[in-house]
This record gives sequence, structure tokens and C-alpha cells, in this order.
Amino acid sequence: MTQLFVVKINDNKCLTHDGYIQIGIFNHSVEKHLEMNSLIDWQVTYWIPDIFIHRYKRPNYQHSMKANEGSPRTDNAADSRPRDFPDTSKTNP
Repeated sequence: MTQLFVVKINDNKCLTHDGYIQIGIFNHSVEKHLEMNSLIDWQVTYWIPDIFIHRYKRPNYQHSMKANEGSPRTDNAADSRPRDFPDTSKTNP
């Protein structure tokens, strides 16, 4: 049986996630969600994972980093921070 997580946002709204990525927000209560989706093992919890864009670089950028690794013209290892995120190393605490 699949296990997913559900979080109460307010009385008539809940959010679901798989422990890593948010799946959806629904306009009904957690109790109603559990009734409607009884085939899934729902774990009622209080925490929500960060949204995907705040946790991972773009997949196509990751692919470029891997493809360019070791190339003398485009070696990304020499650069201390990615070009697409120039302020990342300065602003993050």
C-alpha cells in the first residue's frame, strides 16, 4: 500500500505530499480527504517540504554541468558558483 502525507492548512483546505515533493492542495478537510482516498495509507502530519524550485537546480542545467565536466573550454569546475545563480553564494546564510 502506498503511503503519502496530508497536512491541514485550515478547516476546509489540505495539502498532500510524498515526503519530498508537494503533490496538491485540495479544497476540503483532511477528514474528507481521508474518506475519499481510502486506498492510500495517509499519514496526517504537520510539516510540508519546500517547493521543488527552491530545492533543486533546473534538470537541464544539471545535465549541462555533467556534459561540460572536464572540457577545457567550458569547464564548470573552475567557477566557484553557477552562472545562472550568481548571487547564491553571497545571499544564502
